[in-house]
Amino acid sequence: MPAVSKGDGMRGLAVFISDIRNCKSKEAEVKRINKELANIRSKFKGDKALDGYSKKKYVCKLLFIFLLGHDIDFGHMEAVNLLSSNKYTEKQIGYLFISVLVNSNSDLIRLINNAIKNDLASRNPTFMNLALHCIANVGSREMAEAFASEIPRILVAGDTMDGVKQSAALCLLRLNRTSPDLVPLGEWTARVVHLLNDQHLGVVTAATSLITTLAQKSPDDFKTSVSLAVARLSRIVTSASVDLQDYTYYFVAAPWLSVKLLRLLQSYPPPEDASLRSRLTECLETILNKAQEPPKSKKVQHSNAKNAVLFETITLIIHHDRL
Repeated sequence: MPAVSKGDGMRGLAVFISDIRNCKSKEAEVKRINKELANIRSKFKGDKALDGYSKKKYVCKLLFIFLLGHDIDFGHMEAVNLLSSNKYTEKQIGYLFISVLVNSNSDLIRLINNAIKNDLASRNPTFMNLALHCIANVGSREMAEAFASEIPRILVAGDTMDGVKQSAALCLLRLNRTSPDLVPLGEWTARVVHLLNDQHLGVVTAATSLITTLAQKSPDDFKTSVSLAVARLSRIVTSASVDLQDYTYYFVAAPWLSVKLLRLLQSYPPPEDASLRSRLTECLETILNKAQEPPKSKKVQHSNAKNAVLFETITLIIHHDRL
């Protein structure tokens, strides 16, 4: 059995996983799992109230057993109870269990929604991220009804942390795919589009994914995104790699964002404004010229990133040529 450090938060879980790995047959594994399930069930039904650590440990074991392919028909309420904890590790395991095992039509959704509502109102960025991830992972219509109007408010609020903005944008994207009729962005449209001008490129990348999807459904509402997308793309293709050091991938500046911006522009005809159209043309020419330069690396990752941007550039040129 591997050594478990003294500081390990869940020694019992590590021992259980080690026991499963040491099983010589499927029958031995099933026997060990059934023994553990019986123990966990007795702990949950016992008279003695379990502390947060114990609930976390047992819920984690149930999650591991489920991932091994076994059915889990209890422990859901204990996972929901972990959501009210003020400890990150306990809350995280609760949300993880719910995201994986709770059905979108479960009777527990209302209780889960109440916990999510509290975390979103807490203004604690860590707890807010956990709540937003859970909404996106479950993606039920009941969750969309409860939070579709709240998430845009979080996304555009001036005091929202960058990491939370990213999660909020991607959460809205998920809800728009599952319940598009429940995502009313009318009053928030202009402020969501303005996120393309955000200083944090992670926020811009997430917002671009959201805006591209929404623009395909309501192009007129998001046509102001074209000028901001062109401006952002221009800054990327004309910048030195050191300027975007944190977002440079194998000598290619922000390739994922570049691809997303080019896809967004494919939702619209060429800009009518002559200066904007000229700026976009310069961007596309710069990308085409860079594609013909000798590679800065022999790594396949470099050529993949470079070719991904080139492919979307050519696709945009063809799109404009057809109009």
